[in-house]
Amino acid sequence: MQDPDIWESDRRQGWFEPSAAPRHPRPGGVGEHRLTHLVLVDGRLVDAWSEPVEHTDWEHVARRHDQERRPLPPPPPPPPPAHEQVQAWLERVCGGREALEALDDLPLDDDGTDLPDTLEDLPLRRRAEGVGELLDAVAAAHLDVESSYALRRALVALSVLEPEVVTGARSAAHLAGGQCWAVGRANGRFHPHGSLRLTMVQDALALPGSPAAVGGLVRRALVGLRWGDLEGRERPREAPDLLPLGRPDLLTAATRVRLTRLRERAREAREVA
Repeated sequence: MQDPDIWESDRRQGWFEPSAAPRHPRPGGVGEHRLTHLVLVDGRLVDAWSEPVEHTDWEHVARRHDQERRPLPPPPPPPPPAHEQVQAWLERVCGGREALEALDDLPLDDDGTDLPDTLEDLPLRRRAEGVGELLDAVAAAHLDVESSYALRRALVALSVLEPEVVTGARSAAHLAGGQCWAVGRANGRFHPHGSLRLTMVQDALALPGSPAAVGGLVRRALVGLRWGDLEGRERPREAPDLLPLGRPDLLTAATRVRLTRLRERAREAREVA
């Protein structure tokens, strides 16, 4: 409804003729509706009403006003210092702060590379033994003895912790290729950071395609329930391009040297910060 005071003010100022006031005011007022119409004849206000702005030609204007009034989101917090980012990344690679602190640069040995006697599932054991022979062949052709130990340890872990990954693979060659992909990337062995290429693994195992897909399954199985701590995290530019598995027992001496050196640099930066 129109406010009588408005009409009276306009009448006194000579801008509004009372005889032209609307006899049937439209419902809604300025306080209820956002769209207000003013009708002027010869420069004089003769009518005014308000209504909802929805479904009118000015609805987009109201939306723009809403966006302008909406408070801006707070700026993102500044990134943590470089040494803290490196520290967090090292912990993801090694499987936690304690594992990082205990990390040494000693080469891997053959401890833990044999399938346990408790592995009594015959189909599982036969598949794992077949995969192990293929891993040894790839390591002998393109890697080294220490890498073969890392591959064997990964096979034991899969057989014990995630046997379905071992038996569910399309073939022993597919699983062996996936392990080479995961363990190789965890140690930076693939081109352009290393000399190994995926095609070399494919040819050695007579695989029709890339082992990356199976490698992703292998990685998930090795990481286990810690997957959420490793996925979706950016690698600091100061860190080497390694695939975090959270398993230091699969890291060769060359990889450990790089990680322990980076650990010490992070410590030094933290002390002077």
